[in-house]
Amino acid sequence: MKKLIYSIDHRVNLITILFLFWTFFWGLNGFDKFFNGTSEPNLDPNSATSALVDENGKVVYTVQPSQKIGWYGVNRDDKFANYFSRLHLPPIIATVSLYFFAILEIVLAILFFWLFLKQLSGKDTTDDGDGKISLFEDRTVHRLIFKASIWIFIAFLTGDILFGDRAEVWEHGTFLLMTLITYDMWYRTDQFMLEMKKQKLAGNEDSDVSVQASSY
Repeated sequence: MKKLIYSIDHRVNLITILFLFWTFFWGLNGFDKFFNGTSEPNLDPNSATSALVDENGKVVYTVQPSQKIGWYGVNRDDKFANYFSRLHLPPIIATVSLYFFAILEIVLAILFFWLFLKQLSGKDTTDDGDGKISLFEDRTVHRLIFKASIWIFIAFLTGDILFGDRAEVWEHGTFLLMTLITYDMWYRTDQFMLEMKKQKLAGNEDSDVSVQASSY
């Protein structure tokens, strides 16, 4: 029972959970851009923004607000077109940029999900097998995924500053910091595991340092 708990703790550690988080983050943000929200009137009487009354105090006319219906609640096409219009750029550039980043985000989601499955499987990814080192085993894929994430956030932050959306600057800046923290946690854990493998290959059995020490 104790060995089972250790195995679960090792495989479903914070690195595994964070890979799943970034899978959902990029996946939902990417697909969201293909499902634009629509404006629909909110007919709830309690939501009226103003009203006209007659001399007897009876309401004869109300002004009802509109609300956004959709995954995100806004029309991304319109929002991007409005942003780019501030820089006097045509809507076509906004549309191309929007769906370019949407596709990139979906690709990142797929790659993070792949890392999640690898991490969850518990397979020794440092095993060279037939002697050939793959892009996964030498961690090139990991680094490229994180670098791509950082570049996307840099692009978003640049746009936020140019478009004057300070709330988005704060939001994307926070996610950029989270990406860097995730990378640092993964890197430290991976280096620890590589060191442990070297010790085992050298015939050193260190009972004081277990795999659990590498699990956040």
